[in-house]
Amino acid sequence: MSAVALVPGANTAIPGDGTIGVAIGWAPAAPAGMEIDASAFMIGADGTVLSDEHFVFYGAAQGPGGTVRFLPTLSTGVPGDIQGFEIDLPAVPPTVQSIDICLTIHEGQTRGQKFSSLSGVVARVMAAGTEVARFDLSTGGMSETAITLMKVYRRNDAWKVRAVGQGFAGGLAPLARQYGVDIAEDEAASAPPQPAPPPPAPEPAPSSVNLSKVTLEKRGQSVSLDKKAGAAGYGEIIFNLNWNEQPQQQSAQPSRGLFGGLGNLGGGRNRGIDLDLGCLWDLRDGDKGAVQALGESWGRYDGPPFIRHAGDDRTGALAQGETIRINGDRITAISRILVYAFIYEGAPNWAAADGIATVRVPGQPDIEVRLDNPRSGFGMCAIALIENIGGTLRVTKEERYFRGHRDMDEAYGWGLRWTAGSKD
Repeated sequence: MSAVALVPGANTAIPGDGTIGVAIGWAPAAPAGMEIDASAFMIGADGTVLSDEHFVFYGAAQGPGGTVRFLPTLSTGVPGDIQGFEIDLPAVPPTVQSIDICLTIHEGQTRGQKFSSLSGVVARVMAAGTEVARFDLSTGGMSETAITLMKVYRRNDAWKVRAVGQGFAGGLAPLARQYGVDIAEDEAASAPPQPAPPPPAPEPAPSSVNLSKVTLEKRGQSVSLDKKAGAAGYGEIIFNLNWNEQPQQQSAQPSRGLFGGLGNLGGGRNRGIDLDLGCLWDLRDGDKGAVQALGESWGRYDGPPFIRHAGDDRTGALAQGETIRINGDRITAISRILVYAFIYEGAPNWAAADGIATVRVPGQPDIEVRLDNPRSGFGMCAIALIENIGGTLRVTKEERYFRGHRDMDEAYGWGLRWTAGSKD
């Protein structure tokens, strides 16, 4: 059995029901003076730890009952394995729904260190001495000092593993707070480094409300958004998809909003290409489904799944594009949302249009995802993954192309049943 190579958001089942190992490594070796630590959070159904004792790291090497044990050094015989965990799956209490595996750079903010100093980070899941899954995280361009690597979690009385790859600025303390653990802010108490010649002004952190826009440029790149202090939720979250005609496309008629450019890809008149926005949703109670125009699965905003399609643009006449509304005040009920677009009618030529998806959250910078790595011949594009991690929203650029709904579902492990449908 070969190991399953996971991408951010993907998952796979863990075979058997015994003790597993999670080996973590990075390459090249950490630069001199960089201290990297692995940690695990044993979390309940609400996305937070059951108690401070359910936070396992170098300062507390095992969780309650020894079901999760931290291994500061490894001798697996595999080059690159550095730290890890042993997890006794049968003994993990049923109140623990997920075990989140994380990495942090000690005092990274103070020392000016970040994960982009490493060419890659890998986490490998071992069962019965065999590697069953691995997640290779590309750290190029990562300015964060903490990462949630993967989740080992329950689903329908079985255990699965999901790749995450979410970065946090600030190191261990803010990461732990996301999971409900309040630890001392060691970095804030550290003496600041000696003054150096002033560098160019750094870009603000992605979650800073001073930004007008955050652009996710690479597949797998993500941004996390914290709720406003005292707010119960995020308010109405808007996911919008729009298109612009490429400069080289000439047309006798002006572009008509969302699909004007697509309608003239052949150089002739608008041939009625119908491109639809939709999403797969996964609620914390285990319910799953899809929201899309096909099959008139519009969803609901004030009731489950708390996601509503704002309407189908079948002609390209709506300048504002197509929109999905997410009830951010009910985010605790939502586990994850995979937003996608598919070409219902017309040639699947993504390369001829400049697709732009925008996520708008009240009081937060707009998050922009450009579809700038298109694959012609594939009618389905997974645009972005929106996840609720410990009550914090994380948006990840996916831009993965598939032949249809079923292929995309299998890639992300949703497990829905698909049949041919029509909007007529």
